[in-house]
Amino acid sequence: MCIYAYFMQDDQVRFFKALGDPTRLSIVGHLMMNEHCACDFQGMNKKDQTTISRHLKILDNAGIVKRVKEGRNVKYSIKDDAMRDTLIRMGVLPVEDCVCCRPLPSNEGIKLMVQDAYGKIASEGGSCGCNCSCGDNFDPKEASVLLGYSEDDLEKLAAANLGLGCGNPGAMGEIEEGMTVLDLGSGAGLDSFLAALKVGPQGKVIGVDITTEMVQKARRNAQELGFSHVEFHEGDIEDLPIPDASVDVVLSNCVINLAPDKGKVFKEVCRVLRPGGRAYISDMVLTEEITTEQRANKELITGCVGGAILHQDYLRLIEESGLNLLNEGVTEGVGERQYPELPVLSVKIVAGKP
Repeated sequence: MCIYAYFMQDDQVRFFKALGDPTRLSIVGHLMMNEHCACDFQGMNKKDQTTISRHLKILDNAGIVKRVKEGRNVKYSIKDDAMRDTLIRMGVLPVEDCVCCRPLPSNEGIKLMVQDAYGKIASEGGSCGCNCSCGDNFDPKEASVLLGYSEDDLEKLAAANLGLGCGNPGAMGEIEEGMTVLDLGSGAGLDSFLAALKVGPQGKVIGVDITTEMVQKARRNAQELGFSHVEFHEGDIEDLPIPDASVDVVLSNCVINLAPDKGKVFKEVCRVLRPGGRAYISDMVLTEEITTEQRANKELITGCVGGAILHQDYLRLIEESGLNLLNEGVTEGVGERQYPELPVLSVKIVAGKP
């Protein structure tokens, strides 16, 4: 009897402590109206995703909410009707305003989101998809094999493979010995190193990434793997730190969608390519417009959907930049696997500078 009373008291302490925080109380109010993904609460009371996830864990441990995994997402809701009744009797009422209805972030705000998200991936691992703190079983090798990378290459370059792409741009056209290749959004260096194997020691590969942690990781990988003809620079692909007409091939794998001004990116690609040079691009585009709420969602922005644009607009920006669209296709299955309920496609594009 004494032991039972002790545990009841302990449960009550966790319960009231969980509700004693204003952020957690606000989360509970929203969950009393609808179930939500953790990313829906991003920015609530100026809290980041990690802090929100910690609050949800406390509410889960206190028996107030439950978590259910749906594919790659985790949905949170009030534990059951009895808990809902208890909360109402305590004066906790449903919150009717939508936590998702945030103003669209500024261009600089988007870049900061990207740097934060991919900096954490470089340091801690994980995927870029809108998995809202799930994705515990994410396998970078499996993800990359599905995109067409060979298992042999992935074994040799395992440290550089974070499984973040939506295609295999280096396989879309010729990369010859002695060429200079530029990799936009080079991440941990996988596509850069594969290009380096093709250009050989007489060629050169340059990777540019906006995230400090990614650049540091790629440089360590280059040193450990012995790629002396590969270099990595921190920079913005809307304003490349690369001279005019200095590269033969530009690669980009699921990165341009993250840039707020895609027209600038394509103009920069045209600027740095030598005449006759090629751009091999894999990226996410939309088949129809998404909502303002989805555009403002941090997880969708950093997951390569929130900043994506309509397919026809993407192609138009390429042609307006001075590049010629030479070939276009779809990497089958990527959108369906990652975002089955969203109107997205992974496209593969070859463009050339006249």
